[in-house]
Amino acid sequence: CGFIRDLTEEKAHQAAILEKQLAAENLSKELQANQNIIMGILDAAFHALFVINEKCIIQMVNKKSCEVFGWTQEEFIGKNINLIMPDHVAVNHNHYMKHYLETGVKNMIGTQREVTARRKDGSTFPCILGLSETQQSGMICGFIRDLTKEKAAQAALIAKNKELEINQSLVMSILDASFHALFVIDEQCIIQMVNAKSCEVFGWTKEELIGQNIKMIMPPAIANHHDGYMKSYLETGMKKMIGTQREVTAQRKDGSTFPCKLGLSETKESGLICGFIHDLTTEKAAEAELLAKTRLTEKIINASFDAMFVINERGVIEMVNAASEKVFGWSHDEFIGQNIKMIMPMSRAVNHDSYLKKYMESGVKKMIGTEREVEARRVDGSTFPCILGMSEVDNGDSRQFVGFVKDITDQKKKLHLAESERDASDALLYNILPEHIANRLKEDPSHIADLYGNTTILFADIVGFTDRTSLMSPQELVVMLNDIFSRFDYLVDIYDLNKVKTIGDCYMVTSIPSDELEHDGCSRVCRFALDMMKAVRSFNNTGPRHGQINFRIGIATGQVVAGVVGTKRFLFDMWGDAVNVAARMEQSGLAGQIQVTKEVVDHAGPNFTFELRGTLTIKGKGPMEVFLLKSANERRGRRSETERRQSAIFALPARSFSMFDNSEY
Repeated sequence: CGFIRDLTEEKAHQAAILEKQLAAENLSKELQANQNIIMGILDAAFHALFVINEKCIIQMVNKKSCEVFGWTQEEFIGKNINLIMPDHVAVNHNHYMKHYLETGVKNMIGTQREVTARRKDGSTFPCILGLSETQQSGMICGFIRDLTKEKAAQAALIAKNKELEINQSLVMSILDASFHALFVIDEQCIIQMVNAKSCEVFGWTKEELIGQNIKMIMPPAIANHHDGYMKSYLETGMKKMIGTQREVTAQRKDGSTFPCKLGLSETKESGLICGFIHDLTTEKAAEAELLAKTRLTEKIINASFDAMFVINERGVIEMVNAASEKVFGWSHDEFIGQNIKMIMPMSRAVNHDSYLKKYMESGVKKMIGTEREVEARRVDGSTFPCILGMSEVDNGDSRQFVGFVKDITDQKKKLHLAESERDASDALLYNILPEHIANRLKEDPSHIADLYGNTTILFADIVGFTDRTSLMSPQELVVMLNDIFSRFDYLVDIYDLNKVKTIGDCYMVTSIPSDELEHDGCSRVCRFALDMMKAVRSFNNTGPRHGQINFRIGIATGQVVAGVVGTKRFLFDMWGDAVNVAARMEQSGLAGQIQVTKEVVDHAGPNFTFELRGTLTIKGKGPMEVFLLKSANERRGRRSETERRQSAIFALPARSFSMFDNSEY
């Protein structure tokens, strides 16, 4: 018995399966080949490539990535992409990816942006990052272009441009320093560049010259044809003026003309034509002078404002000019043939011939070739100061000496007047500012502002001033304040202090700030304050018309900022916490008392008596312990000149001083 099973379909199915397996193997090989090709292309790329998944894990890198960042492909694969980011970016990167996956909002994907990347050695560099996403795989591909060389190239370009600017500026400075005018024009005859000498010679500014036709500096007879000359040269290439120097006539802004030498050259690359113009005015004048030397010399000599004498080897006058007659009083004929010592005071005249003889023998020059201030004598016997300048003229057969005598009587008067005005100006400045500040201001008028660590400030204010002023006329008020403040000003000079300003009835004084720490500034201000009270009592003893006055005084010491403000009316003012505290000491003080801070007590020294007033709440400072300055102890030993002068103020009657005169009250 036999069974027969048809294997046709089964064989066909097996063949189909085998065919599919073969096709799959071929496809796998093809994909692998394509992947190898793609990787080859990517490895040949000029920029680093990274492929990451949704968890930011690196799936693929190319060789450029390893070259740029320093890691191997094995070190990259499987690592988080924040490996190549600076720390401040890396800490947030996974959060950015999570936010994108949740929202789908693209910030970086599909764009290019300049960022900073980090290498394996920790160094960072600028780069351009471009991101794209593959929708099927969910992978994100990023290309990174290293900008290090580009940035360096940009920096080099900027430096090169800066160098070019400097070179251009240098060239322009050199051209501006030229003794001759320079013009650069284009093919349309339009001025492109000029130097400073051009403006000086022709009278136009650079702005007025640039962009104008060069014929503006030519007389009309030449200017009308110049464009045609240029057109002919451009068409034919035949050079007539270019490459040569020629004497021409130029015209200034004011319409005047002058002779000059013109030299032209062409720059082939730019097509620009450069012309140097040498003003021949002086040279032409010199030529004219040579043509009529004798006549012109005589006119020049006689036109001189200064006296001129020409003498021979024996000191005999051979020539004088008109100014000599005017200055000295002798006539031309009275001068000629006489010895030059006739114009000298007797004390010099007796030795002059021996001086001249000694020079002729030794050749040692003392006066010749120099200018010196001497004394000269007129025909009436009067003398005057003058400047004598002497030179020697060698005529071959004989030697002559030329002397110019300039009367400086008026200059001396003006100089004396200027010195007097300067002294008055200095005195006024020293009256306004401390001496060392005034000296700084004269040397350097720029802003003066300094920080001083130990300055004592005093404020004084009349008690009940506002009510008092309502009962006084303006003149009476000013006279009263002038009397009181004049007494204070006198004390300021005695104690060598700095009066800052007066505002109404407020009087502000400080120790003189300086860079060196003052050891007695506080004590001098304290003694000044006590003498201020004496001055007020002295004023009250005169029986003022509107009644006696009283003052509150406040003192503080500490750090201040001091500087000169204003440009016409200078004020050496001060600012700082110590200034504010001093003002508060005065405002919260008692009538007829001097209220001070604890710092003043500490700095004043042992020669003062202070009384503790208590603790006051001071605006801007809070509770402060304050004291009242009661008296100063007499110093043992020899007193200084300042102390003797100070004590003398109150030893004399108040009316001994005109500034203390209170008769108008």
